[in-house]
This record gives sequence, C-alpha cells and structure tokens, in this order.
Amino acid sequence: MNVLKIVESKEIIIIPPTWTIRETLTTMNEKGFRRLPIANPGNKKLVGIVTAMDIVDFIGGGDKYNLIREKHNRNFYSAINEPIKEIMTKEVITLNENADVDEAIDLFLNRGVGGVPIVDKEDKVISLISERDVIKYFLDDIDGVVKDYMEKNVIYATPGERLKDVARTMLRNKFRRLPVVSKGRLVGMITATDFIKLLGSDWAFNHMKTGNVREITNVRMEEIMRRDVITAREDDNLKKIAEIMIKENIGAIPVVDGEKLVGIITEKDIVSSLNK
Repeated sequence: MNVLKIVESKEIIIIPPTWTIRETLTTMNEKGFRRLPIANPGNKKLVGIVTAMDIVDFIGGGDKYNLIREKHNRNFYSAINEPIKEIMTKEVITLNENADVDEAIDLFLNRGVGGVPIVDKEDKVISLISERDVIKYFLDDIDGVVKDYMEKNVIYATPGERLKDVARTMLRNKFRRLPVVSKGRLVGMITATDFIKLLGSDWAFNHMKTGNVREITNVRMEEIMRRDVITAREDDNLKKIAEIMIKENIGAIPVVDGEKLVGIITEKDIVSSLNK
C-alpha cells in the first residue's frame, strides 16, 4: 500500500529554516507535534527536520546545547531567538511519494526514527508519516498481548535526577521517554514531548529569574514529571493498548505488576507486531 494512502487526511505544518527556536517550540506545543519538516520557502525543498529529540539535545542532552552554553553564555532568553536551522537535523531520512508502507515500517524499526517526511522527486515535502499513523490505519490488524512485545530491560529516571542528566540518558540510549521510578515503584513519566511543553509554554520563563539556562537544566524530575501515568499489565490485549495510545496521544505505556515496573510498551513495539 502506498504511504500517501495512510496519511491522506493528515495535517502537516512545514516551517522555514529562519523561524526562531522559540516560534518553533510554541507551534510544536500548541499543535501537539513531535516533529516538523523544514523547507526552503523559495523552492519548497526539504532542508531539515526538527524533532522532540532535537529539543532534548538543545536543552542539555548533547552537542546542540553548545548553542546556549558557548554562543550565548547560557542565556536561554537569547538562545531561543536563534533560527531553528541552528539545531535542526540536516541529514533527513525520507520516503519517496511512491514508497510502500512496508518501507516506512522498515525505517521505524531499523533506523531509530518515529516519523519521516514524504517527498516528491524534487525533494518537496508532500506529507509526513509516523508510527502512530501506521498504528491508526492498521488498528484492526493488531493482535497479541503486551508481554510478547514489551521491552523488559527498562532504563528509567529517578525523582531526584536533574533535567540535564535525564536529557543525556535519553539521547545516549535514543529513548524518547523514561519512566520515573523510586525504590522499584513507578511514580511518574518524562518524555521528549514534555520538554517541548515545558519550553514552548510559559513554564520556562516563569521558572527563571536570571535567564541562565541552569535554572531549567537543574530542575529535578519530581518537579516536572507526569504523575498520573497510564499503565498496562503484561496480559493486556495489544490492540486495547494501541487504542489507548491513540486516544490519549501518548507514545508509550509503562507495564506494571502492582506498583512495580516490569516493562514498557511503545508505539515502535506495536508497529513491530504488524511486521511479524
């Protein structure tokens, strides 16, 4: 099946590389988007993409943090007025408009991406396909139980960890979300999308007094983590979990036995069930 069939009614926003980081964060937060294609406003050709993980990198997780630390001497207010091209991903994995959905699934499972732009032969952006788009379209084909597809060796954060340390853990392991655990008990969740919400809303500005980014990066998980976490059981039906993800707009659900964390089920895991 052609990839465009999967996303024919999908809303997509394409931004220019001259947009500021602040404008981009605001748009991603307001629209609930985890990724935005970036195209030249003249010829409309794709030049990059910004994802939630780029934002994690920017706020302390990796090399993109150097824009704040070195160029702007840790001044967050100043740094977010830089153009988004300064932190966008330039080497973009794409799909041709004639690609089959199996090619998209292969990219999701083997290239570590959760969504890719669809382009024409001139590299102009037509749409974007994500793991969730595939799950929505093939929802009735999803079968099995959580324990057969969940990740059992879960990397997690603790309530006392600082934002910058959690950001580094996310980038190092290429995880877009981490459960927060205290004494073996699930107490919260932090996701790359949460970073967008924090920085794309008034939270960051209300939290800072001097503008120094350390006022954000030193915040502890217990202050910002989600506490009302939706959970799953090992014997839950996989389709039921997929339906919850779609309804609640979440990309992963921790799996518990009582209050003990025993695994995590992600959109990627559910996509893998379609590839059996």
